[in-house]
Amino acid sequence: AHRPNRALQDLSYAIDDLPMHFIRKNEVQKAVTIFEDNLGSSERILTSPVPLFYSRHLARFLATWIFLLPFGLYDAFSASWNHLAMIPAMTVVAVMLFGIEEIGTQLEEPFTVLPMQSFCDKIYNWCMEIMSWAPGDNGRALKPVKPEYAFFADAGTSSPANGVGEKSFESFLKNQGQGY
Repeated sequence: AHRPNRALQDLSYAIDDLPMHFIRKNEVQKAVTIFEDNLGSSERILTSPVPLFYSRHLARFLATWIFLLPFGLYDAFSASWNHLAMIPAMTVVAVMLFGIEEIGTQLEEPFTVLPMQSFCDKIYNWCMEIMSWAPGDNGRALKPVKPEYAFFADAGTSSPANGVGEKSFESFLKNQGQGY
């Protein structure tokens, strides 16, 4: 079983079970779809192998170059006693170049060095924040439902979202004498 796809499937089921308007659910599902597309792209990056020959060749070339560099710098350090200043200079050059090579190796597989748990925790916190939103959370005053739209209001509730407790569809039909 593919754990990320299973998690996305469970997330979709959870979104379907949420008590929110279908338009908002569709927007959340669109975000999940985008997330799933990005997940697929990331997995393709992760599973695309960097040829082992490339990494080995780079390490061998760099080691050979660092080994031969003191011969090239011998005359440049002739002013120092017994060319002693070449030792710290070579140490600095070797540390810098091998550091760059190690960074390149780490970037070949970025998911091993990224803080994935903190990313997941942030996404979870954002989802929980979105779930806690209620009408009027953006600080703007809610407008009462216009009488011509009262038909679409929630069933007999008196919430700020639908005004002053409009009648439900069933009540509307009963009052019209049509029943069902």
